[in-house]
Amino acid sequence: MSKRTNIILTSAMMGIATAACAFCVAQSANAAEMSAASSGANTSVNSSAATSNTLGGGALDSTSSEHAKSVDEDRSAPEETPVFDTAANYKKVDEDDDSITYDYVKNPNKITNPFPEFISNKEIEDEFKKGEVSISKEYFIPDSTESGENAKPVDISNTKVLPKGKGTFKIYAVFKFADLAYPIQLYTFDAYQSRNGIIASDGSVYSGSDSTVKYVFHQGTFKLNGHELKNDSKNRILINVDKKNSTDNYFYFELTCPSDNELNERVLMNGGVSMTTGGYKRTSLIAEYVVSTDAQFHFVDDLQYRAMNPKGLDGKGKLKQRGNSDYHTSLQKNESKVNLMSAKPFYEIEGLQDIDSKVTKTNTSLYYRSTGGDLKTPILSYEGDSKATDIKRPTLAQLTGTKIPGYVYWDNDIDKPKNKNHEFANDNATKEDPGNHYLSFAYEMKDGKPVKRLTRKHYYVTFRAIPTQLVVKYKKSDGTFESNAKYELLDSKNTQIGNQFAAASGDIVASSINDLVTMMKSTDTTFLKGFTGYLSNGAVYLIPGNYTVKPTAQAPEGYEWVVDSNKQDTKTSADINIGLQTGNTASLQFITFVLKKKPTPPIPTPAPSPTPAPEPTPVPDVSDAPDDSWIPLPEIVPENPEYSVVQRFKAVDAGEDYNVKAPAKHLPDTGVSATSTFVTSIISLFAGFSSLLAGITKRKN
Repeated sequence: MSKRTNIILTSAMMGIATAACAFCVAQSANAAEMSAASSGANTSVNSSAATSNTLGGGALDSTSSEHAKSVDEDRSAPEETPVFDTAANYKKVDEDDDSITYDYVKNPNKITNPFPEFISNKEIEDEFKKGEVSISKEYFIPDSTESGENAKPVDISNTKVLPKGKGTFKIYAVFKFADLAYPIQLYTFDAYQSRNGIIASDGSVYSGSDSTVKYVFHQGTFKLNGHELKNDSKNRILINVDKKNSTDNYFYFELTCPSDNELNERVLMNGGVSMTTGGYKRTSLIAEYVVSTDAQFHFVDDLQYRAMNPKGLDGKGKLKQRGNSDYHTSLQKNESKVNLMSAKPFYEIEGLQDIDSKVTKTNTSLYYRSTGGDLKTPILSYEGDSKATDIKRPTLAQLTGTKIPGYVYWDNDIDKPKNKNHEFANDNATKEDPGNHYLSFAYEMKDGKPVKRLTRKHYYVTFRAIPTQLVVKYKKSDGTFESNAKYELLDSKNTQIGNQFAAASGDIVASSINDLVTMMKSTDTTFLKGFTGYLSNGAVYLIPGNYTVKPTAQAPEGYEWVVDSNKQDTKTSADINIGLQTGNTASLQFITFVLKKKPTPPIPTPAPSPTPAPEPTPVPDVSDAPDDSWIPLPEIVPENPEYSVVQRFKAVDAGEDYNVKAPAKHLPDTGVSATSTFVTSIISLFAGFSSLLAGITKRKN
């Protein structure tokens, strides 16, 4: 048998190695590798992925080096004159469609550690002193931070969770070949593989299968001893190291894989050492990263749940299972395939508040989809659960048995397996069969495309508050109580709940807590408007809150119903606050209305009638020229009928004699009327006045 070591890079081997080790890698790779190390054969250690600003070269550039140093300041500095391999140390001996094979030519010089910022010389020596023959670390370097600055490398060696955002994965490993049996095959894929599943347009995802999950290779960069090995776009690189070319030097292994998809569901990188000696074969450095998921359980008021999520009830008034009841009505027929896991449980019910301050969640669990079967964990634990210790989750009995003072458990909307009893059990329906009852993920969609991965499911465990019976009475003046009287009930928003509730006329005894629960569950019990309580056999039972009670019974003439109170300012309505029933016995809320004489309203003093202001006497408009139109003209005939009326006035004005007493000759002598006498007098005055004016005028002249 030829004693040589081979380093390999192929997609075929990657697929084989992944299929053989996927589950072990995802759940317990570190433990398996440590076990192999202690066996004395070869040790494979999970490598770490980290992102760098450079994709190859002998040593990290100054920028990458500066960032890397921030990971661990206690790093050994490289030697002043670094020594790395060159192309002369790698002789190509074979090439096909899938791989390139090199024979390693021994380097006589001591190789310098090309990445002391990530694995220091001290760490290497300390590890090898323990008998280990390899050490590895994985890093992720985000492309940038929110502030736009270059991000620092993140050590992801102890996690299998995919980092968020775009960036670069890096694996650093150091192998000690001198102590290994030969032949040894050292290999790598200078690419990484993404494994993503189909997403429905409503953000739901399909269970893994050949038709719903795609495996895609993405190009990366591989360096050995500081020298970048080209693979001419092949999938695999193999490096043979035989006994005569073995060296006391360490082999420094560096794999760089940039990722530009921040929504990758699964990323896998493969490489390391494979030995064939004594019939033993081993593959190492399978680095795999998947999505971490969990679930939160909300303890809420059942009546509020029903009021805020009316579509979450089935025809019998039971709560629907959140995911299993999703019929994906928004999807096209070609999208409505079987084994579709709903996105609905990943959204909280808006406005629904928890009634318990304690947050109840599961531990995080890894989830991925694959062509050969998904890695998944049931939401709840159960008897015989193999993952109960590693991934802590409550059982259904623990959730429904939660004690919250003043409340009793009522229902839940948790997705359950589709077995006979729809319960979590140690069977295939719970552990293997597709369904919504696993910790998984979904997507927030925008314009038909995923924009955010949702990794936490939200389920609701509902409780109902123990109600308080409301007892309203009308007490008459003689101490007896009105029968068949009604009252009105309003909620905290002054919205009427009802106005035909019956008042009590006899003694009421408080019910026990168990009796109240029985009443709540009875099919004869109905809800009050707005889910504010219950109505059973005419009695009103209120859940905690603020209410107003108003009397509607007819009071005698001159009286009104008021709240029975020692206070003088009695009210015609009662404001009450119903609290939680936290004691062992139930209490009652009493309201009693009594008759009170209406106060006689005072007779108002009449207001004096105001004295009206006198109406002003209208003043006629008077022009500047004297108006003599009001003087009547008498029908008189002067003594000389030859004169016209105007002429006679002129004669008078000239001082001529004018006799107004003689009647006109052509008129009948009928005498002079009183009016004629009055007019004659006026004319005489006017004639005298004219004569006076004429005399005055002559004197002036």
